Amino acid sequence: MKALEKWAERIYAETDVGRSIATSFAGIVGLSVYLLTSDWVIAAFSAVIAFPLVRLIATGLHASIVRRAQSREELEEAKRIYSRLSTHEKSVVQAFVESGGSVLTWSQVNKLGLSGNAIESLIQREVVWTSTTSDGMRETFALDSAIFDVGQKHSASGSNL
Repeated sequence: MKALEKWAERIYAETDVGRSIATSFAGIVGLSVYLLTSDWVIAAFSAVIAFPLVRLIATGLHASIVRRAQSREELEEAKRIYSRLSTHEKSVVQAFVESGGSVLTWSQVNKLGLSGNAIESLIQREVVWTSTTSDGMRETFALDSAIFDVGQKHSASGSNL
């Protein structure tokens, strides 16, 4: 009886969604086959065969749903941050968008005549940070990719939110 209780505790404490769904579905398959055939051996084999297939499918679907939800949350957070930026900070973001990328070199920033205070403010907000080019030869400013995407959408729609 203790073994059965431990098994039940393990199933109810399970955090693997794919395994939980597969366990339930395999149980349903096994029970259905048993009710149809009245043969517990065939029912057991049916449940054992169904379990890994359902687990693979359920795990894949769950991972896809989680990724989509995380992507949506990241976009909503970026929209929230963008909406709280000052006019000067938004003009810095739009300068990145108009340049066509989320990275500008220091010389490009200097030529654009952007507000130093706005750039520093974006650095403090952790929306922009300093970096170097891949060859290590030039220092750059890098804009958060999600904020860049939001700025691009606002630029395309003509809105500055």
